[in-house]
Amino acid sequence: MMRLALSLRWICAVAASFLALYLVLAPSNGALYDLILFPVPDPRTPNVDAQFQALKSITKKDVTFRSADGRLVRGWFLELPGTKRVFLYSHGKGNNIYGKIHIASDLLLCGGSVLMYDYQGYGRSQGKPSVVNACDDAVAAYDYLIEKEHRKGNDIIAFGESLGCGITGQLVAHRTVGGVILHSGATSLMRAGRDTLFWLSLYPDWSFSGQLLDNIAVFSKAHPPLLIIHAKKDKTLCFRNAEDLYGKAIQPKSLLVLPEGGHCSFGQSDEVIVAIRDFLKIHDL
Repeated sequence: MMRLALSLRWICAVAASFLALYLVLAPSNGALYDLILFPVPDPRTPNVDAQFQALKSITKKDVTFRSADGRLVRGWFLELPGTKRVFLYSHGKGNNIYGKIHIASDLLLCGGSVLMYDYQGYGRSQGKPSVVNACDDAVAAYDYLIEKEHRKGNDIIAFGESLGCGITGQLVAHRTVGGVILHSGATSLMRAGRDTLFWLSLYPDWSFSGQLLDNIAVFSKAHPPLLIIHAKKDKTLCFRNAEDLYGKAIQPKSLLVLPEGGHCSFGQSDEVIVAIRDFLKIHDL
């Protein structure tokens, strides 16, 4: 009897430990997953004057605006003369805007000004990164364009890259934009999490709470013209994300498949620039 009692006690202790671990790793633990999603926000702010000098005929402005929690968000407004069109660029989790000037250069070639900003905790922006804060930061960047640069909603092309695709989707759900470009994104945080963190497959859908950056929910309803760009060989966020989003989004929509390159690739030629220019022309943006 004593041996049986010890065995039962051991089983109960193990079960309790597994239950505790299950609860700790639950998707509802937002603080844990913000830490996983933003483990080391890129704080680097190197001198990039030479890169900006290479961008001809643009005016660069250092901009600062407040997010919903009052923290200062910093970025650059790169104004291309002769057009009201502006790309609102939301970056991924791996770099800040100091490492993304080449993206701004390509977007300028597409015929629009560019506002690029850093989420809280990235670059020179104040605060701490979180999914909720990043969504608020995007709205604040949009509001800056409307209030300070005197753009209208239809002048703004929301451009998201990787994690920024989900941020952009939430912006589109709350603000009016002329068009949307999603580059190398996931359909949702739940999908991305299950693809990269094996234990999340153990949890039912209803256990995922908070801001899920669900782009299928956004684009399965009426939305501005949508261009999805994704590399076939993307190993970070697999190409199936683009296929699923394109399949479930309603019109107007288009999909550019890059046969070469990996995550956040712009292809091996100017195919992305050509596709964006065509997208803007077709939809008169």
